[in-house]
Amino acid sequence: MSDIRIISYLPNPRVYKATIVARYSGASIEVIGDAPPEMVHWLWDYDAIKMDDAGKEANAAARRTAKTGFTGALYKTDAFLQANPFGDIPAAFAEDGSTGIFESNAIMRLAALSGPNAPALYGDTNVARARIDGFLDKTLLFADVIQKYILAGADLDANLHEQMAQAFANYCGALEAALGHHEYVSGDALSLSDVVLVCELALMSNESRMAAELAAKGLAPILPDLKTYPRLYAHVTRLLDEATFAADLAGYAKYIRG
Repeated sequence: MSDIRIISYLPNPRVYKATIVARYSGASIEVIGDAPPEMVHWLWDYDAIKMDDAGKEANAAARRTAKTGFTGALYKTDAFLQANPFGDIPAAFAEDGSTGIFESNAIMRLAALSGPNAPALYGDTNVARARIDGFLDKTLLFADVIQKYILAGADLDANLHEQMAQAFANYCGALEAALGHHEYVSGDALSLSDVVLVCELALMSNESRMAAELAAKGLAPILPDLKTYPRLYAHVTRLLDEATFAADLAGYAKYIRG
């Protein structure tokens, strides 16, 4: 029995926050999912399964109207919605499925606090943990803009591009300064702060798929500007070379490196 079972569309760098951390904590994680378009055929539940038409008919009571990120119908059990009242993914289950954990940073924290080596990457004192949490909270604000930017599609415009560029500059500038004082983002040891940094940049690397749309609107890619923050760029690329990160993020590395 795994410590944590995660349901998500795949690949998903936000899921990889937890799987990377689990390599340090020793937590056992099971990830269940499929390509984003295929998740409409899944029953979202602790015992998630991919359904054919007969399966959808048998689970008709779980049919829900899709919201953010999906269209049409999705199949979510009552138990899934009790565990995660927001109804989104990635979603995790702990304690044999009786408890739901939602939001990727929370799932990552659970991975850090589970397993034989726990706690891992989450500081040795309450003060250290609070500092790490501060960086995690700031990263969430950055991540929200990334999500809007890479999912904009035809709605991409100069205003959204400027919002992304400003958020990127603010976040990277702060971390560049932090790395001028310590080897790692939140201090002198690798922590969850470093993991979320690399994973959110991996998510932002989906900007590479927007090349034609950006060019058509006379907008420049933003992620290549990472190189203008030398300490941060060196830190991120060094972590991408480590086996614990590369196991999940190797496919994103070339886009982050630029």
